[in-house]
Amino acid sequence: MNTIYTSAKWPVKTSGKQIERLKAQLGLPSPATNLLIEETADILSLCGSPNVSVNSETGLALGYVQSGKTMSFTSLIAMARDNGYQVIIVLAGTQRALIRQSVERLTKDLQIVGANSLDWRIMSDPKGSHGEELIKATLNEYKSSSKSKLRKRTAIVAVMKNKTRLGNLIEVIEKLSEEFKGVPTLIVDDEADQAGMNTEAKANRKRLAAGLPEKLSPVYAQLLRLKSALPHHTYVQYTATPQALLFIRRKDDMSPNFIKLLTPGAGYTGGQAFFSKPLFKKLVKEIPDIEIHSPNHHLVTAPNSLQEAMRVFFLGVTEHLITDSAERNRSMMVHPSQYQDIHGQYFKWVTTVKGRWVRILKKDEDEPERQELVGQFKATYNELFSINSDMAPFEEHLDTLVDAISATQVNEFNGKPGSVSQIDWANHEFFILVGGQAMSRGFTVEGLTVTYMPRGIGVGTADTMQQWARFFGYKKKYIHLCRIYLAKDAIKAFQGYVKHESDLHARLKAFDADHTLNAFQRRVKLPSSLKHLTRNSVLSEDVERYSFGGAWITTETVQGSPAEIDANRAAIDSFISNPSFSWQPDRGSSERTPAQIHLTSEVMLTDIIKLLRSYTYLGTQDTSSLGYVYLSTDDADAFDMLADNLEAYSKAHPGATGVVYQMSPPPQKPRLRTASNGKLKQGPLFQGRNPSKEEGKAIYPGDTEIKDKGRFSLQIHRLEIKAGKVPGYESFVLAVWVPSDAADEMVKLANE
Repeated sequence: MNTIYTSAKWPVKTSGKQIERLKAQLGLPSPATNLLIEETADILSLCGSPNVSVNSETGLALGYVQSGKTMSFTSLIAMARDNGYQVIIVLAGTQRALIRQSVERLTKDLQIVGANSLDWRIMSDPKGSHGEELIKATLNEYKSSSKSKLRKRTAIVAVMKNKTRLGNLIEVIEKLSEEFKGVPTLIVDDEADQAGMNTEAKANRKRLAAGLPEKLSPVYAQLLRLKSALPHHTYVQYTATPQALLFIRRKDDMSPNFIKLLTPGAGYTGGQAFFSKPLFKKLVKEIPDIEIHSPNHHLVTAPNSLQEAMRVFFLGVTEHLITDSAERNRSMMVHPSQYQDIHGQYFKWVTTVKGRWVRILKKDEDEPERQELVGQFKATYNELFSINSDMAPFEEHLDTLVDAISATQVNEFNGKPGSVSQIDWANHEFFILVGGQAMSRGFTVEGLTVTYMPRGIGVGTADTMQQWARFFGYKKKYIHLCRIYLAKDAIKAFQGYVKHESDLHARLKAFDADHTLNAFQRRVKLPSSLKHLTRNSVLSEDVERYSFGGAWITTETVQGSPAEIDANRAAIDSFISNPSFSWQPDRGSSERTPAQIHLTSEVMLTDIIKLLRSYTYLGTQDTSSLGYVYLSTDDADAFDMLADNLEAYSKAHPGATGVVYQMSPPPQKPRLRTASNGKLKQGPLFQGRNPSKEEGKAIYPGDTEIKDKGRFSLQIHRLEIKAGKVPGYESFVLAVWVPSDAADEMVKLANE
C-alpha cells in the first residue's frame, strides 16, 4: 500500500472533553501537562486529517526506556477522540498479561467508567459475530443522521500482536469494509519494533537473487493486511528502540515517514544519569568475573556483590519507611543468565541471605555476628549518605531494618512452573524479583532501585541492550538509593549505548514533527562494545561499520572524470591559498630529499571540515564514456562520516585547530602511482621511512609519521596516475589522521 497523506498539518483541537478529563486524572504539574499536550498535538497533526476520506501512512513516536510512552499514547487516544477519530486499535504486546495491563491502564486513565463510559467502547481481541457487532455499533452511530440522539462513541480495540488474534480482528474489519470507508482509524503499536517486523527480510535477498518470491513472516503479514483493510488510517509506532524501524527498506510499509521525539518529564534518569559523570562510579558497580555463577563456573555461596546489592536495597526500603514515601513500591531485580536452573540458585541465595540476616539482627547487640553485619550495613549506608546527606541517621535505619527485610517478598519470575505469573504490587510494597520475566517489553518494575545482572551481553545488539535498561525511569528523588551491578563487558556496552542513543536522537532532531523522515541518512554512532545495531534478520541490506581514531583515513578512488579532477584541483588550490594559513617547511633531517620536505600550517579545524565537505569524492559518476566504468560511494560515505566526526569534535572544542601538510609540494613533481578498477593498486599510498640513520634517527620517518599525533592532521597528496590504457593524469588523495581522543565508530546501511 502506498503512503497517502495530506501535505500539511491540520489544525488539532487540544482542549476537548477527553483531554481535559485526562489532564485532571493525571494531575501533572502545569509545565509537564503543557508539554504532553503540545507533543500529542504534534503527533496527531501528522496523522491523517479526519476531514479527508482516504489516508494511509506510518509514523514513529520515539521516547526513552521507561520514560512514560504509555502516557503519551493515552493522551493521543484521548485527543484523537476529541478530533473525530472513530476507531483506535492498540497493538498491546505479545502476552495476555500485557493486553490486560493495557486495558486496565486505559480504562483507569481515560476513566471509562460511569458517565464517561458513554463516550467509549473498549474491547480486547474481538472476533466473530460478537466482535463484529461491537465495532459495527460504533460505525453505525457515526453514520446516523445529524438529528440522531445516539451517542457517537469511539471504539478502543486492544489486540495482541499475534497471528491468530490479528487474523480474527482483520476478518471482522473486512466484513465491515463498506462501513469502514472514510472512517478515521488510529493504530497505536506499543513496542513497535517487537514481533511485527519482517524477519524474512535478510533471507529474501537470497530468494530474489535466485529468482524466488519473497516471504513474509506471519505477524508482519497480518499487520500489512490490517493496514490494507483500513481505507483511512495512521499507524503510529511507539518505541524507545527504533533501530530496526529506521534501517529497514524505505518502501516497507512499516518504515515510518514521520517522527515525533518525545521529551522525558522532569525527574527522568536515563543513560546519561547512570553511565556518565558525576555519578557513574557511585551508581554502577562491576561484578567480578569470579562472582558470576554459570554452568562452567559454579559458586557455592551467595557472592559478596549480591549481598552488597541486597544491603543497598534493604537500606532503600528502610528509607522508604522512615520518610513515609509517597512511592508505593520498592523493588530489586536479579537477572542472571538465560538458564532457569541458575535463576533457581540465585533465588535460593536471596531467600537464604534474607532469612539469615533477620535472625542475626534479632540477636543481642553485643553478639559478634550481629556487630559484623551491622558494620557492613553501616559501610553501605555511608556510601548512600555520600550522595544524599539528608538521609536519616543510620541508627533510625538500623531500628527499621528487621521490619524492612521481613516485609520484602522474594519472587522467582521467569515463566517456569512454580514461579509467579504476575507481581501483586497492590498487596505488598517491597519485592526482590529473580529471573528474566521482569525484562519483558512493556513490563514495568515498580519502584526499582537496585539491579543485579550477573551475566554477559550475549551478541551485544544495541536495541536489545536498551531493553535491558529497566533501571532507567523517574528516579531523581531517590537516585541515591539506586545501584546497578553489571559484568565488565555489560558496563562497557551500556556506556557505548549511551553514546549511540544520544547520537541517534541528535540526528533525528532535524526531522522532528515533520513528514521528512525519508530523508534521514541511515547512519549512527555504534561503539565496538555493541556488536550489532539490531537483529540482522529484519534488514534487507548489510550494515557497514567504520572506525575513526588512532589511524589514518584516506580516499582510495583516484580515477574520475576530468571535471571531477578539475573541481578537486580548484578546491585544494582555494584551500591552500587561504590568507590565514602560514605555510612553512616541516621540521626534519637536513639529509632529506626535496620530495621529503613538506609544507605545513596550523589551521582552524573548521577550515579542514569545509575542504572535506567541498571535495568531490571520485567514483560516484558514470564514466563509461571515458572508456572505463567505476562506481563506488566508499570514499564519499567514509569522508562524509569523518566530516561529521570533525564537526562534532569542533562543536565540543570551540577554536580547535589541526595541522595540514602539502606532501611533496611544487615545484616537486607529483608522486607516481598506478590504479586498477578506479583505486590505487595494492601497495602503499604512503612513502616509507628512509632507513639511513642520522644521529640514531631515520632521515625520513615515513609519511605515516608526518602528523601531530594529538590533533587532526590532513595530508594532501598530488599524484600522477597510470591506469592501463588510460593516459597518465593528475589526481589527488586526502589522508586524515584522527587522534585517539576523538575516536568514533559508525555504522551505516550499505548501498545508501
